[in-house]
Amino acid sequence: MAVEGKAALWTLVGIFVVFKVVTTAVIVAMDPNAAQLIVGLFIALHWPFVIFGVVVGLATAGAWIAFRARLFRVRARKRELEAAEWRPDEIPQVFREWNG
Repeated sequence: MAVEGKAALWTLVGIFVVFKVVTTAVIVAMDPNAAQLIVGLFIALHWPFVIFGVVVGLATAGAWIAFRARLFRVRARKRELEAAEWRPDEIPQVFREWNG
């Protein structure tokens, strides 16, 4: 998806979220006695969106952690191979794995 498409998607999602929250806040401001009922209805009608948001957030965090872990391993391997260039008398780990 192009950057423009992502920006349009997040703008639309943001508009929906802000509209729903502001509408709920206005209803609660108009009738403070019904605040518990309104908030309860809001939660009852929007729990799938909350769960979806949490799942997407956790998936994004998991992907970021996995990427950083892989990047850490790749950089360590790069340092190992660069150090092996200066030790021609030793067999680097990469060649031991190939000749294995």
